[in-house]
Amino acid sequence: MKRWLLAAGLALPLSVLSIPAMAAGYAGLDYVRSSIEPDNGGSADPNALQFKFGSWINRNETLGGELRLGLGIGDDSLGGGADVEIDRYYGAYFRGQFPNTLPVRPYGLIGLTRMETTVDYPGGGSDGDNYTDLSLGLGADISLTDVVFVSVEYLRAVDRSGDEVSNIGIGLNGRF
Repeated sequence: MKRWLLAAGLALPLSVLSIPAMAAGYAGLDYVRSSIEPDNGGSADPNALQFKFGSWINRNETLGGELRLGLGIGDDSLGGGADVEIDRYYGAYFRGQFPNTLPVRPYGLIGLTRMETTVDYPGGGSDGDNYTDLSLGLGADISLTDVVFVSVEYLRAVDRSGDEVSNIGIGLNGRF
């Protein structure tokens, strides 16, 4: 059942991106600060760079699909001497936002995220944890020019079985 949901969640944005009538899109690079709180205790705030690409379904640019890939750039202490870092994460999202005529455009996201992390223990050795769940987010795009905009966002990437992963990001994006 979980694999079917993951496949369906990825297929929707991918099918949206493949519609030939959609010429308008955007791409961006974000700095992301994650908050990882595993169910076995502790918390850490590692950093990542996030690459995103999206395309619009309609002319007003209010509905679209978005794909993301994040790569870890910094680790943080999980507690007890253990350090956690993000290896990578990826996701597919459906995005709804206010019309493209506004200079500040609030938006919402819903989709699936998979995050892969590594925990390094103080005595040597390491272990990997993977987090996958339905994700919900809120953000805003702030136009600098007709083509360039800044995005600020909060994404609750994982909230399942006691594991919680939240991302706060700021990025520079461009429309094409």
